[in-house]
Amino acid sequence: MNTVLFDFLHEDAKNIRVSVFMDEQGFKDEFDEIDQKAFHLVGYHENHPVATCRFFKKDEKYYIGRVAVLKEYRKHHYGAMMIHKAEEYISSYANCSYLSAQVRVKGFYEKLGYKMTGDVYDDEGVPHILMYKELKK
Repeated sequence: MNTVLFDFLHEDAKNIRVSVFMDEQGFKDEFDEIDQKAFHLVGYHENHPVATCRFFKKDEKYYIGRVAVLKEYRKHHYGAMMIHKAEEYISSYANCSYLSAQVRVKGFYEKLGYKMTGDVYDDEGVPHILMYKELKK
């Protein structure tokens, strides 16, 4: 998988997020003001956009978010590849990354070295948890 970094919300990232978060999972408010400030990664399999995530700085911390892989491309480690690529960029600026995970997939992030911090909270009726990982420079 090839990844491309954009400093704007690229149409490929937008389409993947609509498919995964809105069509598949039923979220209504998928896009927010953070999209204007974030960097967006898009993963391509044979020139076809299949995965995305964004990362951004907020209150002196770096966050990864909106990790999405098209349904037919799951179980190929593309989500993990997107996280690792975002961590590579973040590690140039910080020694820790944060993310907000849906509780149902926290095990995926734990396998990547993330740890829970704080309490479970609700986002559009879906339980989420804040997680963090110490990065190597």
